[in-house]
Amino acid sequence: MSKVPLVLMVNPWITDFAAYDLWAKPLGLLFLASLLREGGCEIAFVDCVNRADSATDRQRGPEHGAHGRYGTGKYHRMPIPKPDACNELPRYYYRYGMHPDELRSQLDSLPRPDLIWVTSIMTYWYPGVQQTISILREVFADTPIWLGGVYAQLCADHARRHSGADEIVTISPAALPVKFESATGFKLKNKDAWGHFSRWPSPALDLITQPAYAPLLTSVGCPFRCPYCASSILQPRRVWRKAESIHAEVLQYYKSYGIRDYAFYDDALLLGADNALRAAMEMLARDSVFVRFHTPNAIHIRAITREMAEHLQRWGFETIRLGLETTKPDNQRKWGGKVDNSMFFSAVSNLLSSGFQPPQIGVYLLCGLPGQTP
Repeated sequence: MSKVPLVLMVNPWITDFAAYDLWAKPLGLLFLASLLREGGCEIAFVDCVNRADSATDRQRGPEHGAHGRYGTGKYHRMPIPKPDACNELPRYYYRYGMHPDELRSQLDSLPRPDLIWVTSIMTYWYPGVQQTISILREVFADTPIWLGGVYAQLCADHARRHSGADEIVTISPAALPVKFESATGFKLKNKDAWGHFSRWPSPALDLITQPAYAPLLTSVGCPFRCPYCASSILQPRRVWRKAESIHAEVLQYYKSYGIRDYAFYDDALLLGADNALRAAMEMLARDSVFVRFHTPNAIHIRAITREMAEHLQRWGFETIRLGLETTKPDNQRKWGGKVDNSMFFSAVSNLLSSGFQPPQIGVYLLCGLPGQTP
């Protein structure tokens, strides 16, 4: 292919009994969009869960979305039949996001893409991926569809059988340029950068309609290997971005879009914080940039010393989520030893002593595991 390829990137519908936009953006897809642009490609983007979709607001049928605090909010949603395995559950099941007619309309307005990339997140949202790909196939029958993301990596065999995609992408970003060239005949100009996370450009937030918050990623990977967690499968190596890149990214979003709310997507934000986080936060503090930071992915309890708690307060952290998982000492040891109850009580004490209020602090526990009772 001699011409510049057009890649359509798609964030699919969510299908679930409940879903709420708690700082959820397709960050991996936005990074890939920036890499493709940098490599010389043209990009189109369709966000099936766009809360700012005014056309769906005008449709009959969907319950409309709404804005909440700090950029969060309700998605548009429509009731749909439950999966067979869930038929006995006395709850409604929904497709979250834009109306199907609006999705078709957006796709019809685009030139025919050379390649379609679809992302995926929660494994149990796969019906939304299926339905999205079905409409993509309906509109662009001859365009290859590649499915990547969390579901594709963790449940690749299931995705190959059921998603409807032509390719299930489980290779590392470093290997994608070769696969891309084989499929399109186009050689990416930035092939070397794909394998070096620290050299990636900022994610393509400009593709998001009216962004009310921005996702941030200072590092990938986690030093722990907890048996319930897929982090080590998805990101086997620990790698940090440069503090200067994070600082510049926040400044850009703040000045260009007026964004005040930022959500960290790191799996281990405070572990190795001296590598990037601390320096980036101090740069922003010197610039007198008054923004709010949120930690929906949770932060490691063991890292919240009194000094760190004071830093978090001073840097503008607004929402603190702690990964406790269980209060049973035997399970804490068996599940990787990342936390014990004394660490938890100490961390909460440090946060409260540093000025955080109880409503700002939330704790994650694992429920529904083998051996647990209601």
